[in-house]
Amino acid sequence: MSAAEGRAEGVEYMQWVPGKTHFRCDKLSATMSTTDCASRHAQATAGDERMLACRFCPIGAVHAGKDDPLQAASASAKVRIVGRPDNEDRCTRCGRGGLRLIHSGGEICVSCWNRQREWRIGKNAKGTAPKTFTPLRTRRVGLIVDGEPCYRLVPDTQNDAEPLAKSIRELPEGLAFHDEQPGITTWNEQAQRFEYRDRSDPTRVMLELIVDGMLHYVSAEADSVQPGDVIAAPTMPTMMASVHVAAIWLALDEDGDGAQVSTEWRPQPFVCSDCGIAQVRARRFAGWVECRCPACASSTKSAVVA
Repeated sequence: MSAAEGRAEGVEYMQWVPGKTHFRCDKLSATMSTTDCASRHAQATAGDERMLACRFCPIGAVHAGKDDPLQAASASAKVRIVGRPDNEDRCTRCGRGGLRLIHSGGEICVSCWNRQREWRIGKNAKGTAPKTFTPLRTRRVGLIVDGEPCYRLVPDTQNDAEPLAKSIRELPEGLAFHDEQPGITTWNEQAQRFEYRDRSDPTRVMLELIVDGMLHYVSAEADSVQPGDVIAAPTMPTMMASVHVAAIWLALDEDGDGAQVSTEWRPQPFVCSDCGIAQVRARRFAGWVECRCPACASSTKSAVVA
């Protein structure tokens, strides 16, 4: 059985009704036809929250004839994808283009690499400790791999736009992002901390496992946690927004806490929610913040708040 025949590998199919093929869906604990499965997947990718469990299901994607990640992203996009997520040589940290890049851990420009080196050795060219450098840290990105929501850890990043840019630059074509959380956020009164709990059984905690840079979440009984197990702490999801929402957010950022917006188009810490595969880009022009997506060509602008 192959995806070309509308059948997923490893799934046992049954012919109960002439002209219809049924199978057992373990995720929903139900028996359904491949037609109904394809319909649920189509509704989920179109944004129907009632079908959320089917949104990233690889079996549903096969039944819907979308076994290719980029094809699935194109089909679920609100607007047509017309370009690649990133086809320019830009610094993945500052977002500037047309610069010589250092191919060391993510293709950053010479200026960003020099500032990073000064921070690591604890002194700049004048021999004094850097005071304005934002420390590097590891950030999490939500990715869709083989139709399933996964999470990637990107080390040594300075802002929320950088891990998105690095993922687009480093991973194969067909990459798509998601903003799903691996569980429900719960306050543990005894431990005095927030932690992820299993959606289907809130008495079970979620543990973190890191394999080859990918972060996996595993459900476990709370009383079975062993020393060395890492209980998953809630993390901000990958930010996804339309170009319109991104423009408003950036225009209202009076304190400058968001990504730097200059007169040059630069990638921002938002994934375009219309296509799900590219970073929203923004610039300041004639008193406006303009935003656009390089993949689906969505664009808008919002007035800058004085």
